Amino acid sequence: GCGASMTAPEAVAACVGLGASDVVVTRHAPQAASVGISFVLAEVAGAALARAVPNIAEFRRVAAEYPALAGRLSLYLYARAEPRIRARMFAPLAGTWEDPATGSAATALAPLLLSLTRDQSARYEIEQGIEMKRPSLLHVEARRTPDGIRASVGGNCVPVLRGEAMV
Repeated sequence: GCGASMTAPEAVAACVGLGASDVVVTRHAPQAASVGISFVLAEVAGAALARAVPNIAEFRRVAAEYPALAGRLSLYLYARAEPRIRARMFAPLAGTWEDPATGSAATALAPLLLSLTRDQSARYEIEQGIEMKRPSLLHVEARRTPDGIRASVGGNCVPVLRGEAMV
């Protein structure tokens, strides 16, 4: 579920070499959210998304500064690029410098975005992996139900590697 805002825009920006003004806070502050795996979700200005580069020292500093993160910091940045959303996910402390498609983060983002509206449901198309030259397109849906907002994700994969293991 969505948690309280727990990471300052300045901290998010420092993790990826951006300025605090690149982090958009008009709709929501950077916020921890999870559908099993926790992410810090942050909206950034469109041009800033492509400039983001992880700074592992800053990731370590921010992870230590915010105890609620439990030493884990996976940062899911997104920018509105109507009609789609562009996203990037960085988790260098967990061994993922950048991920080309992060279904669990996209599934956490959809309820947050829906919660900012009065709509009963919403669908989002999220492009990720563009900067890595491994583009993905995730289809995410969120809907209000009597027991809270539910979300689902789907998409297609393109094989990038095939191999055979000889035992």
